[in-house]
Amino acid sequence: MSVVDAMRYRLGVLRRALFDRQGWRREMDEELGFHLALEEMQQRHAGATPDDARRAALRRLGDPRRVRERLVDASGISAVDALRQDVRFAVRTLRARPGFTLVAVLTLAIGLGANVAIYSAVDALLLRQLPFAAPHELMQVSLTRPARGDRPARDDAPWSYPKFRVLRDAQTVFRDLTLYQGMPYTIRVGAGEPERVRGELVDSRYLPTLGIVPLVGRNLAPEEDRAADGPRVALISETLWRTRFDADPAAIGRALTVAGQPYTVVGVLPAGFRGLSGEADVLVPILSQSSAEIEEPWSHGYTLVARRRPGVSEAEAAAAVETLGARVDAAYPDPGGGGAWHDGAAARPLDATRVDPTLRRALFVLSGAVGLVLLITCANVANLLLVRAAGRRREIAVRLAIGAGRGRLVRQLLTESVLLALLGGAAGVLVAWWGVHALAAIDPAQSLRLASYSDLRMVSFAGIRLDRSALAFAAALALGTGVLFGLVPALQATRPSLTGALKDGAPGGGRPGQRAATRTVFAVAEVALALVLLAGSGLMLRSLGKLLDVDPGMRPERMLTLRFDPRAVTERDSFPAVFDRVLARVGALPGVTGVTLQDCPPLNGGCNGTALVRRDRPAPRDGEEGPDVGVHWITPEWPRVMGVPLQRGRAFTAADRRGARKVVLVSARTAQTFWPGEDPIGKPVSVGQGGFWNDTATVVGVVGDVRYGTLDSLPRPDVYLPYAQSPNGRAMLFVRTAGDPLAQVGAVRRALLDAAPGSPAFDVRTMEDRVGAMMAFQRFGATLLALFAAVALVLATLGVYGVVSFAVAQRTREIGVRVALGATRRDVVRLVVRGGVAIAVAGAAIGLVAALAATRVLRSLLFDVAPSDPATFAAIVALLGGAVVLASWLPARRAAGVAPTEALREA
Repeated sequence: MSVVDAMRYRLGVLRRALFDRQGWRREMDEELGFHLALEEMQQRHAGATPDDARRAALRRLGDPRRVRERLVDASGISAVDALRQDVRFAVRTLRARPGFTLVAVLTLAIGLGANVAIYSAVDALLLRQLPFAAPHELMQVSLTRPARGDRPARDDAPWSYPKFRVLRDAQTVFRDLTLYQGMPYTIRVGAGEPERVRGELVDSRYLPTLGIVPLVGRNLAPEEDRAADGPRVALISETLWRTRFDADPAAIGRALTVAGQPYTVVGVLPAGFRGLSGEADVLVPILSQSSAEIEEPWSHGYTLVARRRPGVSEAEAAAAVETLGARVDAAYPDPGGGGAWHDGAAARPLDATRVDPTLRRALFVLSGAVGLVLLITCANVANLLLVRAAGRRREIAVRLAIGAGRGRLVRQLLTESVLLALLGGAAGVLVAWWGVHALAAIDPAQSLRLASYSDLRMVSFAGIRLDRSALAFAAALALGTGVLFGLVPALQATRPSLTGALKDGAPGGGRPGQRAATRTVFAVAEVALALVLLAGSGLMLRSLGKLLDVDPGMRPERMLTLRFDPRAVTERDSFPAVFDRVLARVGALPGVTGVTLQDCPPLNGGCNGTALVRRDRPAPRDGEEGPDVGVHWITPEWPRVMGVPLQRGRAFTAADRRGARKVVLVSARTAQTFWPGEDPIGKPVSVGQGGFWNDTATVVGVVGDVRYGTLDSLPRPDVYLPYAQSPNGRAMLFVRTAGDPLAQVGAVRRALLDAAPGSPAFDVRTMEDRVGAMMAFQRFGATLLALFAAVALVLATLGVYGVVSFAVAQRTREIGVRVALGATRRDVVRLVVRGGVAIAVAGAAIGLVAALAATRVLRSLLFDVAPSDPATFAAIVALLGGAVVLASWLPARRAAGVAPTEALREA
């Protein structure tokens, strides 16, 4: 019989013994009787008398009762029965002390629930396999940009379509390549109301590269990928198919208006797949756009995903892409020279791009934080068990005295600990459920995704859930936690001094000094761990405060913002006329003090970037400052309405329209970067987008720097183009109001529909809300760490309080003697508080060393704050010290109020 077969046999026997014990015993007796009868028969055939045959059979096989006992032991049923007894006893014991049980369960629920919630986030964002065919074969290929000045290097820059063609036609290591770009669209089904949805521009290899097959209909055809201004066909999500087409298969072939243009629905995406952006309801071909939008080599916005050929490793693919990057450079050389725009290409596994590196580090920090909370929880509950064991010392001593084995008692006490942990784990699942839903609703990574090209937005906090993996993690963590906090109390409780414990009124039972030392060690550990968490949260809060003090370069107060899509109502050349009508109608509303348009709002991230070249000087040499700039479209009133100072020259005017000399505004940083020590007014430049590349434009003004990325990054050089000279369909309306901007939402919506019928407003928010959303991740991290630190502080304070209170109870007689001999109330308080202060000093000394090492991992998450900031550490130590002194003073005050006669009588 193989080992596997033997295990299966033993499990089968155990299952029968547990769930059909009478039948199993009956079969066992029958089998034993059969073997005994067979042996008797053999003995009688050998000539033995019936009585001799019976005795010989019993000698050979053994006493049936003992054989039966051995079989019971071998089946494992004895161990199961013992476990049942331990569980029943543990249930009765915990039920008899409901106060202790409730405190321990709630304490464990906090620690376990926080860990399960963060594990669910880590699992969804980092561990769960991507939902594609053979995801390990997928790679993201990106352009690279070298570091220039204070601008860091990037290896995740997006592509333009012409550069993608160069790589696609030259590569040999990928069997499939595809591009996509997330886009907002206004759609209309038949004569229905316009609806704003997210979509993606894709090519025909998008779904095959990912291994996705349409649920209904077909994929985009190769011939729809061959030239600009190609066929207008669309794939729709299963959600849109159900909600707008009633899941009708006849939806294939129906018309769908996208951005004012008629498209034909050719397929439905499978349920659950909404593109790599995670929120796309419409996929349209990249080449359904105009050639002007497609053929601009410096308009970078596409993400490239590729699938490796069989037999090609990640390293080989990355090396090949690096070589091909030089070919892309040669085909489209840096217009400014110096290699500052990009310097090749790089490839990495798609799985490595699933979340922003900052979010990855933050998740690891939060995982460590909840781990510390759990350790503090374990120390706290272990102290509770030690105190409780002191009250059971006589019970345990009696059981040991009458012959109970120490191992049996340790197992019983550990059963109580594990049962407590399982109850805490069950309650912790409720805490985790609330935490998971809170994380999914807040989605703190949204602000990071706005500023990043590299993360897959389909992998988001919205995908967090309490699945079987999370529940299994909760069960395993609860079991491990039960053993962790229960082992030391169980070992100490089963080593009492029997003589002392059995005496009536023996103070402290056996080894009270050792138990007190253990409780003190646990309290010191709680203080040290709490200090680490407090230091981390203090640094994050201080960093958040520094961020709040950063000037974004514009005035966000009393500003209403909303988007609309002019492409839904008119062609590109008519955009300026639509914008003029919108500005006139909204600007005439009562309570509106200013109105302007811009394509990308401040503190949004993901704004367009391009090249800027000075046409009055030679190309810069290698190593000089590069021409990488942000490019923005605005209307003439933009500086005044946004509160951005005009530092030099003039703003745009109504005369800066198509047919007139092309003009641009530049930011102060752009002026300093491109014209150091010079006046940029009147300088000729070319800009890589908006039709300003072949036609030279003139700088007419310099405006203040505005932060378009995050508050913790320096403003980049920016250039501004007038909408009237460069029609652009990306339009956000900024409305400055005299009062509450939200009070103007209805009037602004109506004015917008009057000026541009069929183009409803969407993404309506105040500018202050947008600023807050960009800081959501920093607020989330600081708030969560502060919450964990507060829990740790409370638990550590309660731990010190428990140790000092128990010490006071143990020293009641001593205190009474001291008072009887003349000690004052102040002397007693000082005596007791000194013990708590000693715990605080020891914990702070250990915690400071640990905190100085641990907070280094926060360096990349902090803004303008050092990980070893002295002010933060001093404040944290003072806070923790004050809490410990308070926790010690309360029992000290109670001890000082005890009359010496009562203390001596109780002792």
